[in-house]
Amino acid sequence: MTARDPIGAEVLATMDPSVDPCVDFYHHACGGWLASTPRPPDKPIYGRGFQGLAERNNLVLRDILETAARGEHRRPGDAKLGAVWQACMDEEARDRAGITPLAPGLAVIERVKDQASLMRALGELHRDYFMGFGPLWILSVDPDARNPDRYVARLQQGGLGLPGREFYREPAHSEIRAAYQRHVARMLGFLGEAPGAADALAAKIVAFETELADRSVSLAELRQLDKVYNPLGVTGLKALDRATPWSQYFAGLGYPHIGADLHVMTPNYFRELGPLLRKTGIATVRAYLRWHLLRGSAVFLSREIDAAEFEFTRVLTGARELQPLWERCVEIINVAMAEQVGQAFVERTFTGESKAIALEMIDHVERAFAAGLEKLSWMDPDTRARANEKLSTLTNKIGYPEPWLDYGPVSVSPTEHMRNMFALATFLFVRQADRIGKAVDRREWRMPAAVVNAYYDHANEMVFPAGVLQPPFFSREFPMAMNFGGIGMVMGHELVHGFDDIGRNFDARGVLREWWQPAAVQRFEAQTRCIEDLYGRIEVLPGARLDGKRTLGENIADFGAIKVAHAAYRSWRRQRHEPPRIDGISDDQLFFLGYAQAWCTQITDEKLRLQAATDAHSPEQQRVNVPLTHLPAFWEAYQCAPGTPMHAGASACEVW
Repeated sequence: MTARDPIGAEVLATMDPSVDPCVDFYHHACGGWLASTPRPPDKPIYGRGFQGLAERNNLVLRDILETAARGEHRRPGDAKLGAVWQACMDEEARDRAGITPLAPGLAVIERVKDQASLMRALGELHRDYFMGFGPLWILSVDPDARNPDRYVARLQQGGLGLPGREFYREPAHSEIRAAYQRHVARMLGFLGEAPGAADALAAKIVAFETELADRSVSLAELRQLDKVYNPLGVTGLKALDRATPWSQYFAGLGYPHIGADLHVMTPNYFRELGPLLRKTGIATVRAYLRWHLLRGSAVFLSREIDAAEFEFTRVLTGARELQPLWERCVEIINVAMAEQVGQAFVERTFTGESKAIALEMIDHVERAFAAGLEKLSWMDPDTRARANEKLSTLTNKIGYPEPWLDYGPVSVSPTEHMRNMFALATFLFVRQADRIGKAVDRREWRMPAAVVNAYYDHANEMVFPAGVLQPPFFSREFPMAMNFGGIGMVMGHELVHGFDDIGRNFDARGVLREWWQPAAVQRFEAQTRCIEDLYGRIEVLPGARLDGKRTLGENIADFGAIKVAHAAYRSWRRQRHEPPRIDGISDDQLFFLGYAQAWCTQITDEKLRLQAATDAHSPEQQRVNVPLTHLPAFWEAYQCAPGTPMHAGASACEVW
């Protein structure tokens, strides 16, 4: 590859060689792209990797959906796909419908007169309107952490309209709180509330949510497995507050016999929720439910309601324009009918040798991680042997699920968008809830095939959708240095999640138990404290400091990922011949450029502050610079001398 090659030319154009890589590698690698790429006004965060690739994927998905809407059906289910697309894109029909698609849900809420009718209504709302993620709490269906072959239901705190509990009390968020209350009042107007009454109800709703926030635990606390694993069953849930008629909730949900297959992640929240509901006026609770029904559905309703909902998004993120309708519809359908639209996406984008190359790369990444285990001075032989056992049983899923989900039972309309959304939500929820107490289906994916993302599951598997196996992360045309720096880092990141502060608690079978020697646990925690403290000192904007505890798992994964991906590339390079390089850029340097250039990102200050306050991931600039500052292989590749900003020296952190 030379600078005249299109791939090489793009690498060089993305860079800013005037920035010293030993001072700020992120801007050295990304400065050219940052200077030449304006952030689209509808995107508060726009990266060369995630958002840029998602844009290209969305264009493919749009063509698939428009083809289905024209009646060109290649597979069962395409007619439904076309109908859902038509309804989503029909703004005139949505404008004519106004608020009427919410009438059935509003009628459920209107029947709330006391706590018994409230609990029954919550069951119906969670089932038919929120896919289990609704007002007051979150209901999910997941494998039992200590018996991962069996599905259980899990209850967790929830029901806040602001991004997190901290937003309700902390002075730093006072302007956002005030804007939120004004927004609630404005939106209640669409439900028929007069301005004065809407203002009064909005104040009561925000006050009630503040009480919910006071009873909620932090995101960092939700990462403490010993505190969130509580297999209480329905009997134990009722014992937390005997005055709350939980039987009515499960009856409304349609699952009155869940019994012992219920886990309560945040028991103190549910212990205190009943008394809070009983002291809160029923009119306030009804107003809260109506607000959350409208809030959760606004993007599916008329242009006026959708635009009003966006006004608060502007406050939170700094976005200046609403995304184009087609793009929002693509993203909605890629969730609601992920496995129908995903089939055509895979056929168009994930062909040839792509899967074979990705599998070969994963093999090198896993071998590099195993070799690294042997060099860890803090890990004892017994724990190392068990870690190797976990690594050897790791399952990799590449590209797409098999078999694909059949949406046959769902009835959809080409003219009623909101009805389609409710029908799909109910279908997906019931499909999950019907599994409570049954065997786990290991073939299932938790992510669309066309999404730009990947994940590690505690059942000890990694999943890499076709949507992320695209440039700039991966291409069968790329030099392998770039592939290992891009998707190889992502592979390493997901692998290390199996051994981060959460993942290390699950054994080779995915069972939550302590399988480490006590001394290894202590040394591991000492290693991770270095990373926790390091990120906790980073201020990305004045007053916006990262949370080292909340981001610990992702930061551990980033640190380990770039180290293991580089080792995997060197292993591959010893066995294969790499194509010619860009003049003046070594193989190792091209690897690190491939890594950094997948994370080049434009972001508003508002979005960056929100990310620092709520996200489990560190911002993109820190995801590049911080791990590299602590990686000797990077210092060597760029000859960064001790004392330069990108050379941590003796203070370097390392876990894996």
